[in-house]
Amino acid sequence: MKILNLLVILIFLVSLISINAQETTTEGDPGITPDNFLWGLDVTLDQISLLLTISPDAKASRGLEIAQERLLEVKAMVEENKLNAVAKAQNEHSKILVKVKENIKDIEDEDAELEIEKEIDIEKKLKDHEKEVEKVKTELKVKIKIEGVLTPEQQARLDEFLNSLKNSANEVKVEIKNKKENTKVKIKVKTGKSDEEIEDEIEKLEIEKGVLEDETEVEAEIFEGKSFVKVEKEFETRTTDKEELINEIIERFSLDVSEVDSLLETESEDEAEMKEDRLRIKAEIEDDIAEVEIKLRFSLDSVDRDTIVNTIVSKTQLTRSDVEDALELKVEEEEEKEEVEIEVEIEEDKAKVKIEVDDSETKFILKTTDQEAILQEIASRLGVSVEDIRDLVDFEIEEEESEELDEDEDNGDKSEDKGKGNNNSDSNDNGDNEDENN
Repeated sequence: MKILNLLVILIFLVSLISINAQETTTEGDPGITPDNFLWGLDVTLDQISLLLTISPDAKASRGLEIAQERLLEVKAMVEENKLNAVAKAQNEHSKILVKVKENIKDIEDEDAELEIEKEIDIEKKLKDHEKEVEKVKTELKVKIKIEGVLTPEQQARLDEFLNSLKNSANEVKVEIKNKKENTKVKIKVKTGKSDEEIEDEIEKLEIEKGVLEDETEVEAEIFEGKSFVKVEKEFETRTTDKEELINEIIERFSLDVSEVDSLLETESEDEAEMKEDRLRIKAEIEDDIAEVEIKLRFSLDSVDRDTIVNTIVSKTQLTRSDVEDALELKVEEEEEKEEVEIEVEIEEDKAKVKIEVDDSETKFILKTTDQEAILQEIASRLGVSVEDIRDLVDFEIEEEESEELDEDEDNGDKSEDKGKGNNNSDSNDNGDNEDENN
């Protein structure tokens, strides 16, 4: 009977979890909000669904879905000016992202290239969540500014909540970056590929998964027979050489008729601010990634759509001179990346192992002096084969053995010297005796 009851309860919980998961994926719908007495159950069901998810990458993915639900709850409660409820949702949002960070650390795969693909999948979902966080912040601030519904104290609390949302997402972003760097080392050790080859392959994956993507905006404000056009593009690239970056800017900013026609948004304004024609290009290089922002502004004595489209196409065909004149390049200094270093110091009946990868260092002691056994243990801990690391390991044998050998040699030398000394003495004595006889 007890087993049957437990089975019924389990089926009930699984059903609730399923309903809850469907509710979470409903775009824009926060579902049960913190001002509802059932919200605690909703949070518990999310935690159970996360617990029942098996692999670390799936857990991280599910965690970001739950974080999105908490974000929508924050938005709904701010709109209703229920800041205590906002605090509850924001707190749960932070907690779930802490779990996402922990799950990212645990992502492992025997195939290091498949491992980094999983990490990029999570990175894409986090990037989408970051966009939603920024969107919610902007929408709420505009709404509150227009309606003026909050006191200064309430505004301060709200700003704190919204900044916390962004900070939590940034912490996960840093964790993914660190995890990817460690996985790159594993790929290098396992495949023997160069840093450049690995970076190129990862960049292709990031573009394919949508982590590195162009964001293009084309607008035209129409006023009194004129069009004021704005073209903006943002993208990230691993091209950091200035000359190559200029070529990529020219290629990626170039738009064709079909692209402009699909992107162009026109608005008829009662009043429009005159804007001088200008091209502004900013590129900031940090951590081997260039973030590029291109802004083009110009006015046109026409409101005909085809004319606007064709003019935009023409003006986005930049020359090298155009880019060089407009480019503001900022390079953040970064430390040179260290290679993988493995040192083994053999002393008496043990081996002291030190493994350095970038800024991280691992040390441990093995109770063996057999070099093959040491290599096997290091390879096992790194999740690679012995042959992958054989050339990377630097063995150092403590000088005690060599000192003993030196002592033996010294003793041998002394014995020989002593023997030679005796012979010389005899010779001298004989010589002396001969002199005396003479």
